[in-house]
Amino acid sequence: MGFGQKGLYKALMFGSPSVTVTTPEACRRVLTDDEAFKPGWPTSTMKLIGKKSFISISFEEQKRLRKLTEAPVNGHEELSMYIKYIEENVKLALEKWASMVQIEFLTELRKLTFQIIMYIFPSSESEQVMEALEREYTTLNHGVRAMAINLPGFSYHNALKVVFLVFFIQSFIYSF
Repeated sequence: MGFGQKGLYKALMFGSPSVTVTTPEACRRVLTDDEAFKPGWPTSTMKLIGKKSFISISFEEQKRLRKLTEAPVNGHEELSMYIKYIEENVKLALEKWASMVQIEFLTELRKLTFQIIMYIFPSSESEQVMEALEREYTTLNHGVRAMAINLPGFSYHNALKVVFLVFFIQSFIYSF
């Protein structure tokens, strides 16, 4: 059902009622009218990400967790500890990209960002560990945006395997 003049389109996406917004005015309305529009994610996405994920917890809990995760990079002094590492890696990446015949820019940028995040938070510089985690994150990311088809070869199925692997590793780590 379309409301073209108002820039709002109602549809059934991923098995859930959804709204597509096409104008700045409609976007403002959706983002500010908490009574009429509730944020939400498809059931398949919630199954992948989990009931205790950042997107499904209360606003107060999000604020508390945000403070914890922002602490290592929040503020000038904290960021100054990492600026040399970030600068060196951005320069190396730009040099590498300049020598490439063809580049998938968003993929390369995501890899660089992931590398920097891995350095700052878990303090891991192992290239093998970072590449493996980035691959799994990419698989999960594709599955979150895919139709919930749990058959081999489909993105959602592959993402479910990643979730199982992460759960298994966490269980193993916490058992010690």
